[in-house]
Amino acid sequence: MAIVKIKDKTFATSIPESVILQRVQAVADRINHDMAGKNPLLLAVLNGSFMFAADLMRHITIPCEISFVKLASYEGTTSTGKITEVIGINEDLTNRTIIIVEDIVDTGLTMKRMIETLGTRHPASVHICTMLVKPEKLKVDLNIEYAAMEIPNDFIVGYGLDYDQQGRNLRDIYTLVPETEEKNMKSINMKNIVIFGAPGSGKGTQSDKMIEKYGFEHISTGDVLRNEIKNETELGRTAKQYIDNGQLVPDALIIDMLAKVYDSYGKDHRGVIFDGFPRTIPQAEALKEMLAERGHSVAAMLELDVPEDELMTRLIKRGQESGRSDDNEETIRKRLDVYHSQTSPLIDWYEKEGIRNHINGLGDIDQIFGDICNVIDSI
Repeated sequence: MAIVKIKDKTFATSIPESVILQRVQAVADRINHDMAGKNPLLLAVLNGSFMFAADLMRHITIPCEISFVKLASYEGTTSTGKITEVIGINEDLTNRTIIIVEDIVDTGLTMKRMIETLGTRHPASVHICTMLVKPEKLKVDLNIEYAAMEIPNDFIVGYGLDYDQQGRNLRDIYTLVPETEEKNMKSINMKNIVIFGAPGSGKGTQSDKMIEKYGFEHISTGDVLRNEIKNETELGRTAKQYIDNGQLVPDALIIDMLAKVYDSYGKDHRGVIFDGFPRTIPQAEALKEMLAERGHSVAAMLELDVPEDELMTRLIKRGQESGRSDDNEETIRKRLDVYHSQTSPLIDWYEKEGIRNHINGLGDIDQIFGDICNVIDSI
């Protein structure tokens, strides 16, 4: 579960960015259908709706215009009920089709006041479009034609919404965590780890040591795929059809397999090491979404970095000792080329996520593990 601390409050992810963007697209599609030929004027209510309004406009394909109005009705985490117009409306609204774009409708008092204000400008019609609505909190009757999502009566931040002007920049939406739940979350402190390492980097050795020390679970994509096929599960049979036809197993199918294993660990596990997945940016995004749907996240990406000449030495030695036919110089170089071409974009992606951790994989095994522990203990 992704947790953020804003001033004196703790918040946990409740709606991932991927879900938000899907709902924005759905609302835009409805507006495109209903408002065709009407050239609507979108009035975005600042500050909270700026992200929603921007993403909404990107998906509206019919002619339209946008302007902004600023109203204030919040102090801290509760609505004051006192509405102050900070920035007025300068456009001529006579006979215009107006769509109010709001981040969230809870009591509805702000929206009612705005509709009354707009009515004095003689528009042809006024419509409500909101990212979120709290049905339990409504105090007035409103015809909300375009609502992306309904949510419980919780205080939230992110995607333009704030707590005392902080948290608007968060890409996901987070829900305020009650103090009692916050204590329980601290006691669990789940730490999901993605580990990257070229063949011969010691990834398996270090994963075993993490499992022993921290009690992590371990998911290897290859092992999961083989087990599903061996046990002839529905997912395994579907995957085998792709393999038998010489095709790659689709990412969505792999994610379903990983989710099945992940869920088998229950809600209170200490964390999972993801080994061999993701290999592409779409896979990383899919993994993030899968975890976010469960209120979880990747806490850290560990990048075990070993010079290529050392990797060659280790793998050739391993081949000599084990008799593995694929541990020869030509094959090893091809495997390393594939690894580097796959992981380079992913490393940059996790860098932007702010969870990439470079680990020097050259040296004493225990010293390397000590560096890994420093990262894990700090998250």
